[in-house]
Amino acid sequence: MSDEDTTSEQSGARRAIVLSGGGVAGIAWETGLLTGLLQHGIDLQSADVVVGTSAGSVVGVNLRAGTLDATYASLLADSDDDRPLADPAPEGAEDRDLSRTMKVIMAGIASTEGEAATRRTIGELALEDYQRSDDTASLARIAPLLPGTEWPEGELRITAVDAETGHFTVFDRDSDAELARAVAASCAVPGVFKPITIDGHPYMDGGMRSSANTDVAADCASILVIACSPEPAVSGMGPTLPATIDTLRGTSEVFVVQADEESTLAFGENPLLMHTRRASAEAGRRQAGLVAETVRAFWG
Repeated sequence: MSDEDTTSEQSGARRAIVLSGGGVAGIAWETGLLTGLLQHGIDLQSADVVVGTSAGSVVGVNLRAGTLDATYASLLADSDDDRPLADPAPEGAEDRDLSRTMKVIMAGIASTEGEAATRRTIGELALEDYQRSDDTASLARIAPLLPGTEWPEGELRITAVDAETGHFTVFDRDSDAELARAVAASCAVPGVFKPITIDGHPYMDGGMRSSANTDVAADCASILVIACSPEPAVSGMGPTLPATIDTLRGTSEVFVVQADEESTLAFGENPLLMHTRRASAEAGRRQAGLVAETVRAFWG
């Protein structure tokens, strides 16, 4: 298990893929986009490092496991009657107004009290529904989105935030976290999903630091970022994508593929709703055709 205070030396021409958060729609869009890029002959599975935050953690597992094609097909096939691949939240959560969660996040972005303190404040919302002994339902929601219970081969880094302390953590195959727990923690949106207990600590969505946490791949020379939405220039929650690009200038080359206007429309007003999956997956697949050559030139 590593944290934000851990630094690594730049390692030759190591390449990373960073997958951002984005809800149910983000899982579908990123899956469609990556599936399309792979079908265009771009060997993204050769990445030395994959970093996943929230939705990106689900997609990162499937990228590493080589199961994106099957996931994409299931997103399309399972959408006619809107039955979910996995229930997205506690009962009734689909009807919840996300305005409270977004208000807390926007306050966090503007906060000047310090990153960890700001994340602790966000964690207060997450902890309102927390029951330390009851992760069963949350894990059952995540399991169908994953190809198995074991960490896949290859370096995979999954981000989460301790809801009590605000401490940012990166889980990998060498940590004490089971794969499903790490992913469920990374996807635990405050006010919607309960935090997940790992090693006695309640963890919430890794996006409560940064939607992408691109700096987790700072030990790589080339970083391909797949972003469902833009990040602000600065944030009281943690280092944003624009700030990280500035910090890495001269040591790492960063290329960003962000959801275009048509894809963003497919996400809808609430990207946690299941009916966004098919349109978002197809939008990602379409956008892959538009960016394939520029991604190929960057990836090499």
